Amino acid sequence: MSEKRQFFGTDGVRAVANRHPMTPEFVMRLGQAAAVVLGKKPDVGERPRCIIGRDTRASGEMFEAALIAGLNSAGVDVVLAGMVPTPAVAMLADKTGADFGIVVSASHNPFHDNGIKFVHGNGRKLSDKTEIAIEKIVLGTSDEAPRLEGRGIGRVSRMKEAVDLYVAHAVASMGGVRLDGMRVALDNAHGAASYTSAAALEKLGADVQVFHSEPDGFNINEECGCTHSDELERLVRQSQAQAGIAHDGDADRIALCDEEAIALDGDELMAIAAESMLRKGTLKQNTVAVTIMSNYGLDDLVSRLGGRVIRTNVGDRYVLEEMHARGLNFGGEQSGHIIFGDWATTGDGLVAGLQVLKIMKETGEPLSQLRKCLKKFPQAARNLRVRSKPPADDLKEAQKIIKETEKKLGDYGRVLLRYSGTEPLIRLLIEGRDVEYLEAQADKIASAILAQIG
Repeated sequence: MSEKRQFFGTDGVRAVANRHPMTPEFVMRLGQAAAVVLGKKPDVGERPRCIIGRDTRASGEMFEAALIAGLNSAGVDVVLAGMVPTPAVAMLADKTGADFGIVVSASHNPFHDNGIKFVHGNGRKLSDKTEIAIEKIVLGTSDEAPRLEGRGIGRVSRMKEAVDLYVAHAVASMGGVRLDGMRVALDNAHGAASYTSAAALEKLGADVQVFHSEPDGFNINEECGCTHSDELERLVRQSQAQAGIAHDGDADRIALCDEEAIALDGDELMAIAAESMLRKGTLKQNTVAVTIMSNYGLDDLVSRLGGRVIRTNVGDRYVLEEMHARGLNFGGEQSGHIIFGDWATTGDGLVAGLQVLKIMKETGEPLSQLRKCLKKFPQAARNLRVRSKPPADDLKEAQKIIKETEKKLGDYGRVLLRYSGTEPLIRLLIEGRDVEYLEAQADKIASAILAQIG
């Protein structure tokens, strides 16, 4: 049985700031442990180097200081990139030859939470195995991080050009295509995108209407950002924009809205990009990597265009692992973590947004028209409260009905059954072409589950 992580979730360590595990003491230990696992240097006498970026939360300053103390004490030089998006830290680590990068952010969470995310020197996220190795040092079950003395102690410097380098990189992803005459409503969620996204769009000639871009340390994600699509729709209406873009706190995610003020989800965004890349011949292996949550309409579209879709567990890191393993250059999550692998080593909200605006420019089509390429399959969903969580395979009667359903759906649908990680719930999702059949089967499966563990 594989080892379980205690503190790392699907995207780093995250909790209420100043409550375990997000305390300065724990974060300092995390820095020391990361120095051992990620900071190895081949040349003796050369100190490892780590780039740190953070979002706009007030507690970010405290955790940045704790990381510096931990890393310096273990002999790592720290380069402070300041308030920049998560994908900027990944890009800067890769381009400047750093050993690893750290982001202080809790993404789309409210301001009172905070978190720590790591990337390797190549900008890629850590594997479960690497995170477990870091945890073992933090917990004292593995070798202690060294405490260096004298000239071995790490130093701190600031990268003043971090924002400019990232903005230039995002602009370069457009391959010379400009956005002159295009009006874009931009919701920065009072987060890290406040310093980068408008600058990139303006350099490309767009008429940018900027909203929620005055961070004060406490207003990050407050009734704004990519988890509030109704607000983005309002902003598009208000500014009469041709497109709306919203980020989360660290700008590794994106939400888009068309000119009719109707928000798109990540599946629609991926469908638009996949269709464009398949037609141009730029989609490596003609394959898109998505999670098990994506709608089967995406598979239908991609297969009709001669490509294929592969699926992973929920979490953009699993999509990334699959992309790297198979040499793919495009994938993402329904939630808006979209990875254009030719330009990013992780989800990048700005690059993803620009690529869709580029397709609008190249085709001359508005987003309301482009999104029609995805014909979503109907779904029947049930969230069932349970008293226990035995392995799903032990739900014998339900599994019998699931197998019958899967056989009937064939290649044009699926049944998904999984427990909630945070609540006493089991989630059932059936997807296919016949909505009446889906609803009837969902009721049957739900009844069988509730009879056993409800």
